[in-house]
Amino acid sequence: MPKTQIPYGSKPIKIETAGEVLDLEGESDRSKITPEPEDQTAIKHALQNPLGTKRLREIVAQKEAAKIVIVIDDHTRDAPTEKMLDALTEEIREGGKGGRVTLLVACGTHSAPAEEDLKRILGKHFSRFGENGVKVHDCDAGGEELVQVGTTSRGTPVRLNRTYLEADLKILTGDLTLHYYAGFGGGRKSILPGIAARETVNANHALLTDERDRARTANLEDNPVHLDMTEAASFAPPDFVLNVVVDASGNLVGAYAGEMNAVFLKGAEVAKKLFCFELEPNELFDVLVVSAGGFPKDRNLYQATKAVENCYRAVAPGGRLILVAECREGVGDAYFEEWMNEHGTYEAAAAAVRTNFVLGGHKAFYIRKAMKRVRLSVVSELDAALLNAWGISAYDSAQVAVREAEEKNIKDKTKVKVGIIKNGLDTLLVPSERK
Repeated sequence: MPKTQIPYGSKPIKIETAGEVLDLEGESDRSKITPEPEDQTAIKHALQNPLGTKRLREIVAQKEAAKIVIVIDDHTRDAPTEKMLDALTEEIREGGKGGRVTLLVACGTHSAPAEEDLKRILGKHFSRFGENGVKVHDCDAGGEELVQVGTTSRGTPVRLNRTYLEADLKILTGDLTLHYYAGFGGGRKSILPGIAARETVNANHALLTDERDRARTANLEDNPVHLDMTEAASFAPPDFVLNVVVDASGNLVGAYAGEMNAVFLKGAEVAKKLFCFELEPNELFDVLVVSAGGFPKDRNLYQATKAVENCYRAVAPGGRLILVAECREGVGDAYFEEWMNEHGTYEAAAAAVRTNFVLGGHKAFYIRKAMKRVRLSVVSELDAALLNAWGISAYDSAQVAVREAEEKNIKDKTKVKVGIIKNGLDTLLVPSERK
């Protein structure tokens, strides 16, 4: 029987199957994209050759005693932040004007990172910047911490972090990967939702219910969520952006710096080749095992379910998708859990999200949508009774989940078509529309 290791939490686990195993991760343009041999060299090359703007050192040199803010990804992302800060701080120093640099953690509506998370994200820069040099965005901050800067043409009221707005030099950083309704992360997403108010995020994310299904993974064309984010970012545009594309193993495959939109579009082009797979209709799976990618991507169910959205269309109707995600931090969002309890069908969740959008509740909408097509199992540390109440089969063993799925799917297990995706948050499976 074929054996495969897949990520789960902080360590891999082994599974074996009697079925026909198809491991897609070497069968697309992904295999043609070579990781950069040296991350720091690639990042410095990007800074030396910016897209659509001057070098950062030249921009810094034009500022007198500038207040500089660098927006960084939070603990739910896996960007090489320490390496990006190494290169950025060197470039800023070479600008010659000095100035105070503040790091602003773009949490969006996520909970604030713990100290251990910040140490992991920042590395040596945790002690270099100290407590006063690192600020964590709070989307619910009171007083004057969030400032209204405009309203988008789609009606989103844009309130942003004051520290960012008052900086003389604004820099965004982050990784550029798939996003299940904004198309891709990176670029404008560091501003909205990254450093925006909760009501701003809610209004923007409510656009995901687009009836023409344009708000979807890897799609930017006429995508209302993406376009609204871009418009919101234009109210307080960054002076410089550094984004990277990192593969599922953490290898840097590209670094791009310069003007926000130029950087974003270039990175999205590379990310699409890296993360997207097109399947023929006869390639759909009876059983698809999908790991969220291990910690921190599977820290909670809220984050891990993005892997379901990315992959469920590759399962034959009525087939089984097995999500493998440790979820050491539980469900991860109270509204997500509440909506899963209250809305037991896709139709109910869809009606709720259209009439009373609540961030977190939208996850229930996506899960119920997937469950309308496939049977869902979850291998995790979550409470089995909770998952079962939602109509999800719960397991604490991936091997048992696979074996039972094979046995229930077809009598002759050797004819079961089994797919294994090791990094579901970074893999989009798209059935071909060719006839």
